[in-house]
Amino acid sequence: MGESDYILGLFYSDENGVVFDNIKLSEDLTENRKAEMRMLPFKFLGAVFMTESSSSEAKWKIELIEATLSISAVSSDNVNIFQSFFNLNSSLDSGEGSTNLYALIGSPYTEDIKVIFDNMINYIHPSIIQGKLVNEGYQGKNFQYSSFIHDELDRGLELIEYKLGSARKVYWEEQHNFLCIALIEREIINGNKESYLYTFNKADSLRRIILSFIPSFYVMSVLPDFYENLINVTLEMFGKKGVDPHLRMIKLRNENKTVVYMEEFLTTTNKRKKLGVILIPDEKTCESTNISHFRKMLRSILDSNKNLEDNLLKFNENFSTMKWGINSEEDLNKIHQILDRTV
Repeated sequence: MGESDYILGLFYSDENGVVFDNIKLSEDLTENRKAEMRMLPFKFLGAVFMTESSSSEAKWKIELIEATLSISAVSSDNVNIFQSFFNLNSSLDSGEGSTNLYALIGSPYTEDIKVIFDNMINYIHPSIIQGKLVNEGYQGKNFQYSSFIHDELDRGLELIEYKLGSARKVYWEEQHNFLCIALIEREIINGNKESYLYTFNKADSLRRIILSFIPSFYVMSVLPDFYENLINVTLEMFGKKGVDPHLRMIKLRNENKTVVYMEEFLTTTNKRKKLGVILIPDEKTCESTNISHFRKMLRSILDSNKNLEDNLLKFNENFSTMKWGINSEEDLNKIHQILDRTV
């Protein structure tokens, strides 16, 4: 697979917030473009900082952002077809501070994301941290930190590149049962966009219980639009034309807690509709409610042109039919002030 076939970027930021990068792309990049790309990790991980203003005191980290791409309705002859476009974040907290290893990958194949993520966690990131400690001990002030990091990123890119093209497998983690705690409907008709959140009634005790398992309803409502727009900007930055990004999945993690946002879409001539579910792990249920189960449910509603409100109870029998607008800051403030209240 030649360099022109994919986007491959590996970024490392240390406890001081200094970003080091290594990017493989077929074309030479200007210094201004490189400077823009160095900010990508902060842009992609930045939305999670909104948890600081939510009711949650926990530190949530975005682990995966994945999109699928379709040919744009106004595409030119120069179309770059990717099967995979995703972002992976390996964040570690140690005695040396908090460090982040971040990968940005676009590929014409359906990549096995877990293989790449495992390599980041088990090989690349530990190699950087341990190598830094050893070299500082041996070389002291003569240690060339910047050169060392760039060498490590070179090796990391080679390891990731070697794994590209591996067919995606179904892992046992994906077969875990999940509980749907909210749905998001996003629709664009003739250029006009409307987005809504469906979840429990504000007086439902389940709503208050769920708040301890997610960053907040406010944050989860913001993420889909935020990341889809950012992915579009990123593709343009890399010169990829003639494609539209569609958010597929976001995974957030806080110690032993996980939240998954998963979305399906349908596009016609003048309409684009997207339905997403917010899921948390649920080992108590005996039914098969894994990720594939919810994806099939979303797909069925979209393909059959069914009304989401008429099918809410299939996702969770405790859902309210009330829909919360997420189209403006005023709408989002209502979600934050009402749905994110713990009392």
